[in-house]
Amino acid sequence: MHIKSVELSHFKSFGGTSKIPLLPGFTVVSGPNGSGKSNILDALLFALGLSSSKGMRAERLPDLVNQNHSSRRATAEAVVTATFDISDGVDLLSQEVELEAADRLNNGHSEASAPMMPLSATQEWSVTRRLRVTTQGTYTSNYYINGEACTLSQLHEQLQRFRIYPEGYNVVLQGDVTSIISMNPRERREIIDEMAGVAAFDRKINQARQKLDTVKDHEERFRIVERELNGQLERLAQDRQKAEKYQQLKAQLQERLLWETLLGWQRLQQQIQQIDQQIEQGDRQQIELTQNIEALQQTIEQATAALATLNQRVKALGEEDHLALQSTLATQEAERRQLQRQEAEMTAASQSISAQLAQVQVSIQTYLASLEQIEQQLGQTLQQTLASRQQALAIAQTELDQCRAATDAIADASQAWVQAQTQHRHQLEHLQQQLAPQQAVQVRLQERIQQLTLQQQQQSETLKSLVDAIQSAAPPSEAAAEQAAAQQHIQNLAQAVAAAEQEHQVQQATRDRLMQEQRDKQRQLDKLEAQAQALQETQGTQATKVLLNERLPGVCGLVAQLGRVDPRYQLALEIAAGSRLGYLVVEDDRVAAAGIELLKQRRAGRATFLPLNAIRVPHFSPVPAWKRPEGMVDYAVNLIDCEP
Repeated sequence: MHIKSVELSHFKSFGGTSKIPLLPGFTVVSGPNGSGKSNILDALLFALGLSSSKGMRAERLPDLVNQNHSSRRATAEAVVTATFDISDGVDLLSQEVELEAADRLNNGHSEASAPMMPLSATQEWSVTRRLRVTTQGTYTSNYYINGEACTLSQLHEQLQRFRIYPEGYNVVLQGDVTSIISMNPRERREIIDEMAGVAAFDRKINQARQKLDTVKDHEERFRIVERELNGQLERLAQDRQKAEKYQQLKAQLQERLLWETLLGWQRLQQQIQQIDQQIEQGDRQQIELTQNIEALQQTIEQATAALATLNQRVKALGEEDHLALQSTLATQEAERRQLQRQEAEMTAASQSISAQLAQVQVSIQTYLASLEQIEQQLGQTLQQTLASRQQALAIAQTELDQCRAATDAIADASQAWVQAQTQHRHQLEHLQQQLAPQQAVQVRLQERIQQLTLQQQQQSETLKSLVDAIQSAAPPSEAAAEQAAAQQHIQNLAQAVAAAEQEHQVQQATRDRLMQEQRDKQRQLDKLEAQAQALQETQGTQATKVLLNERLPGVCGLVAQLGRVDPRYQLALEIAAGSRLGYLVVEDDRVAAAGIELLKQRRAGRATFLPLNAIRVPHFSPVPAWKRPEGMVDYAVNLIDCEP
């Protein structure tokens, strides 16, 4: 593929619209100085977005618009279109598009990447950049690919398919050849890799390595936090078991006391019912005895009346009748006495029943008194239970104060750890400062070793030439002496090289040791920072600490302290809640106002309050269980256990 033509409209020195064809092969543009030859390259850089305004010899983008055109119109516009002939690379580019699309689908990034344009239906590919400048100095710059608007990143992605890169050498400017000649082999290799497309993969590899290092650092920090949280979780689990056992025993004790009181009350009710039945039975017997007494009295009265009648008849009748009447009277008298005895027995029975009734009434009074005593005992028991609960509450408050004190101690310890880490960091900086001159000395020693090695090679060559010359010209004795002197010089040089290498090894070992100490200190610093962050999240901010230590009435506590969750969902719920775990829950807005006033007086910072009287439960329609996607556990509000 190659650039087929470049069309410039009001760009720099081109006042009108000019279309410059670039034929296949080697195209040369010649002309005098200032005729606009370099502006053609600037136009290519401008259209393809390969350079900034300063790279195109302009302070700002509006300076690229032709000055004559901008002075005559309210809105000036510069347009550059570069047309590529891709007829010789359509098949290869189509295969690359298919491979890149398959790669994106396999990696799951098909939606995030820019879509690649198919090239099989066209033989040309054009890129247009339009720059509009207003009289106020503002401007807009738009890119178009084949007439369709696109962003600069999308354009660069399309250009990468043609091996055109912003940092590459697809366009060689003035001075680039000189800089390439003066480059070292490594920089030239980078240029070759960039032109071959290998540098893009190197950049991706470096980015992947950086991401991997970042992920490893995060993983180590998260593991530290996980270990700290697991330790806290074990302690809290033990405390929870103790609290649950205490609550169970307390509930069982209250239940037993209530059952005991209920059974006593039931027994008293049964006794009262039995006494009431006995009283009713005695009343019935008394009524029956009274009726019998009245009947006997009527019978006696009738017998007395009959006796009087008989006495009168006796007087009227004779002696025989008198005797008969006397016998009848005696019989009736005996019957009357018998009736009197029955009456006496009935009276005695009535008196005994009355006595029993009195005893029953006394028993009722006794039972009522015992019932009142039991009620008093029940009230005392309730008071004692209330007192014990208040005492337990006081003990719990004391334990809470101890926990807060322990938390403050941990915070102080973490502050001490941070200070110690700061000292370690200062020591590390000091060691690095000591290491820097040693590294410089090491570099100088390496250079010295190279120089000595080069001198040794030169002297070896000189020695060989001298030996040859001596053997050919000098007597054997003089040649041997010179050879011995040369060998002694070589040995001296070898000793110097060995000493330099030994010094180099010592410096290398020192540098490795200092680097290892630096890594250890950095790792300790990361651990301490993670611990301090975990403690800060559980304790709240300085403002909340001040409010909790003041023990304002109506302050319920932090959101993180008022709920309990399953350890399996703790991390997810903490991420969902975020900084809201440090909000302070209060009973009403008056307590919140008092807390704000206290923070202003102490200048302790800011805190977020949640008044219970101002909180409104949000209305939402939960998704039915049968509609929930696979893997969904539940809503967060259903996974939190807290007091109502």
